[in-house]
Amino acid sequence: MHVMNALVRPFRSQRGFSLAELLVVCAVLGVLMAGLVVIHNGGTSAYVIGSSRVAAQQNGRVALEMMVRELRSAQSISAVTGSTDITFVDLNGVTIRYQYSSGILNRIVAGTSTPLIGGVTSINFTCYSVFNNPIGTVTTTTTPASVLAIRIQLTTGSEVAVASYADANQHATMASWVRLRNLL
Repeated sequence: MHVMNALVRPFRSQRGFSLAELLVVCAVLGVLMAGLVVIHNGGTSAYVIGSSRVAAQQNGRVALEMMVRELRSAQSISAVTGSTDITFVDLNGVTIRYQYSSGILNRIVAGTSTPLIGGVTSINFTCYSVFNNPIGTVTTTTTPASVLAIRIQLTTGSEVAVASYADANQHATMASWVRLRNLL
């Protein structure tokens, strides 16, 4: 029995934590957890902003490069019906039309419409009959036969509907000049 008392006595003499000590520990842990949540939310927000911006830029870049490549090698410009619509004939004699409608840029080939990209905020085709970039001389035109160069300005955003205040609401604006090479 004497051995048993020697083992139990150290545990009986220890006191527990007071209520004040427990409250202080809870407050310190609460402040630490709040700090971790703020850091985590900041990281998540940065990721959403970055990935949304990259998606908008990639979509716009692919569409812009395709339009520039096809317009550069066009045989003729058939129609310039506003700043969001252009029709031309490619090297194979196929009529191609780029048309913006309700956030979608459509590519219409021989009458068959295919959505090129969604999430388009705006597109602007500006046609020029005089284009001398080194001295800054440019003259705009809407006459298809006199088009020598085209400036394309494309603004894209998320293809999925997001709130205007959301981090995922990112936009990218890209522009390119096209000097037509194969006009007949």
